[in-house]
Amino acid sequence: MSERRFSPGDTIALQEIWRGRVWAARPMRVVRDEGDSVALWFPHGTAWKAPTNSPERPASDDRGERLASCAALGDWVFRDLEWDVDSLWLMREGDWHSVWVSWLPSGEHWGWYVNLQEPFRRTPAGFATMDLVLDVIVDTDRSWRWKDEDELEAFLRHGALDHKVARRVRAEGLEVARRAERNEPPFSEPWPDWRPDPAWTTPELPDGWDRPCL
Repeated sequence: MSERRFSPGDTIALQEIWRGRVWAARPMRVVRDEGDSVALWFPHGTAWKAPTNSPERPASDDRGERLASCAALGDWVFRDLEWDVDSLWLMREGDWHSVWVSWLPSGEHWGWYVNLQEPFRRTPAGFATMDLVLDVIVDTDRSWRWKDEDELEAFLRHGALDHKVARRVRAEGLEVARRAERNEPPFSEPWPDWRPDPAWTTPELPDGWDRPCL
């Protein structure tokens, strides 16, 4: 594993790795890298790579079914997307989640998004993890709700995730939600007041983004 540390303003690749292959890839700018914790800027309009159904078989209209079948069969291809909301991703070493601070186009703090995922690993070009489907949305008043429970069920039905992992991520999500209710870090920290360096341009993926652990 690479032990490289990154400097504020550096562009890195955040890869999701599924069964040895890149599942998704995002370019981000480093806000802070303290070794065991990192903050990454992912602005509105950033182009990134997302998985989608192989054109060689029919695609389900249901997003969860479509992604679960891709993960189970291993036949996904990439599509180009643009990120739709300014967000700051906070990750800590060993955590099975990241916390995203999000803003509306007006600059108003929208709330937090708890993305349940594998603990991050360092790579020469950035970081690697894997999204584990279930999420938690935390509003500015610290109320919260689950997101994508139906997609988690689809991954379980297809055998892409097992029930042990599902229980692990649900417990993680509940723990973070309770932390939000108690207004503990990072929800008590001043991240909603943070703003990016105005000189930063929109990050772009480096060549080789589709190779695992660049």
